[in-house]
Amino acid sequence: MTKVQKHIEVVRTTNSRFSSMGATSCQKIVTILSQYYEHVGVSIINDLSDLEQLVEDRPDLVFLGLKRLPHSCDSVDESSDDVWISDYLDQNNITYTGADVHAMKLEFNKEKAKARVRFAGLPTAQSFVSAPERHKHAHSLPLPFPLFIKPLNGGGGRGVSDDSVVRTFSEFRDKVGSIHANNDSSALVEQYLEGREFSAAVIDGGGLGETKVMPIEIITAQNARGDRILGGHVKTENNELVIAIEDPAIRTSVSQLALDVYKTLGGRDLARIDIRMDDYGNLNFLEANFMPAPGSRYFAGAFNLNTSTSYAELLFSITETALSRNNPESSGHQDTEETLFSAPSNLVRDGYRAQT
Repeated sequence: MTKVQKHIEVVRTTNSRFSSMGATSCQKIVTILSQYYEHVGVSIINDLSDLEQLVEDRPDLVFLGLKRLPHSCDSVDESSDDVWISDYLDQNNITYTGADVHAMKLEFNKEKAKARVRFAGLPTAQSFVSAPERHKHAHSLPLPFPLFIKPLNGGGGRGVSDDSVVRTFSEFRDKVGSIHANNDSSALVEQYLEGREFSAAVIDGGGLGETKVMPIEIITAQNARGDRILGGHVKTENNELVIAIEDPAIRTSVSQLALDVYKTLGGRDLARIDIRMDDYGNLNFLEANFMPAPGSRYFAGAFNLNTSTSYAELLFSITETALSRNNPESSGHQDTEETLFSAPSNLVRDGYRAQT
């Protein structure tokens, strides 16, 4: 096979607190894309000089696995002095995979994302932001117990554990303090949703085809308190089940909400949208991830359960869609739409398609 004469640079960081792509995932992406493109490299971006070197190399496309260079390596919260990678690349006219800086900033702050979703008339649990000493007694809390508490920023289950569900003010105070101490982040406090948990991978065809929404259900074992918490430990140990959604009505509703949220928040190329039911069976948006690792358990799991397309074709699809923004006539193979975006036979049963 003749390779496409393009330079693709895969970007990641060795700072695990801010990475959206691990070394193993990075190497797999490089190995696969090297089958299609002439030059596929890796850039480790840990500081501004690394980013400047990336721009100097002028790749045709950057496959992003890093959202921002924080002003302080000790703080997860956003600072006005942070360097957002997508913004920096846009300023230097370099094409990249994923959403632009406006969507990334919105997704990054979970309360801002929820506020935008709420403003659009889409369902999401009521919430507020807290920090140590901000709410000093139970009467000052805007919402009743039980509550669910997690870091305002960040992902991967960081700061989420069995003590994230709180039913007393003492538990509330301890968890907010723990998030501040261990994650250096403000706390997002939500009305606790006790129903089933879902996630949906989104692959945006851009100008090359249709958008695919691929929903799954995630089942976590009950803890000693009877709660099902998808926290960092559960994700690390892979103790949860990832299954197809069997009920057609629920599958369609999850897919539609995920697509609506994706569009509302400004998603592009790929995303993962997390959704949970309340105890009445109503769906609510939880949070979005506009830079999910393509090989991650939930994203790849959603892809595998809903389509017959290979992981290599998934990566090629994401790459070609991004390249098409740079020069529609210069991205690789001519049969991209037919090969990557044609609906496999099981998609009507297991997935959701939407025209862009």
